[in-house]
Amino acid sequence: MRITIIGLGLIGGSAALAWKEASKEGRFLSSELTITAVDTNPETLDLALELGVADRVTPSIAEGVADADVVLVAVPVLAMGSVMKEVDAAAPVNAVVTDAGSVRSSVITAVRLNVRHERLRHYVPLHPIAGAEKAGLRYATATLYTGATGVVTPLPESDLEDVALVAKLWTLAGLKVVEMTPEEHDRVYAMVSHVPHMIAFALMQMASQSPESETALAAAGGGFRDTTRVAAADARMWADITRGNRQAILDGISRFEAALTHLKGMVAADDYEGYYNYFERTANARRKMTQHLPPVQPTTK
Repeated sequence: MRITIIGLGLIGGSAALAWKEASKEGRFLSSELTITAVDTNPETLDLALELGVADRVTPSIAEGVADADVVLVAVPVLAMGSVMKEVDAAAPVNAVVTDAGSVRSSVITAVRLNVRHERLRHYVPLHPIAGAEKAGLRYATATLYTGATGVVTPLPESDLEDVALVAKLWTLAGLKVVEMTPEEHDRVYAMVSHVPHMIAFALMQMASQSPESETALAAAGGGFRDTTRVAAADARMWADITRGNRQAILDGISRFEAALTHLKGMVAADDYEGYYNYFERTANARRKMTQHLPPVQPTTK
């Protein structure tokens, strides 16, 4: 199997390492695996060869996808449309194309505008829900996806065998794959990923711009550090995600503002029983999330 990965950062690099590990252990889908890396940064391509992440490297999308069986596009979401247009022009007609974007509806719309209709049969969007605050190939690891969730959002046109192939590939990388519609994905991940990042960014802004910022940040404990960990994420990537899922993020921020305003009112009134019960309910919800949710099963499609 020949897999081409376009955009060899943390996400693409970790996928390559995981698939190579599966191949070494004899768990892969074919007896031979060749990974081609496409990236605009020459240093990244050199590092890919040095670390054994890729077997071949090139800065050219057309060259990289010319003989691909599977193409993974792992570029910022606002670049998906233009990259997919180049992939569509150069990849074999039956090559399976997938992407790792954190937003679905806007990416799928961009793909529809930039590829031929027949390509859509072999396009399978899947978002691996994994990452780290440090971006780049140097931080890629074969275990990044172990135990994480992947959300596949097939198009009505998507070939079911291609959907199964993409799900299997990501399962081999360590993901537990579930299926959602693009709209459901964007609403869900606005709530549990995108808006929490917005809150973390705002908390860091509040603390870093306060008159006591130097003392406060130096004295910050584990709670503040844990809550704001994701604020160290890649700014360009998050600017793209914010624009790509803007409406769902705005809706989520509004719901958060309502929850915070409710809590603020109880604190202002010194409603001890009110905020005690508020804390108790949210603590129970957090415990349920981590202890009682059933395991996610791989999709059968």
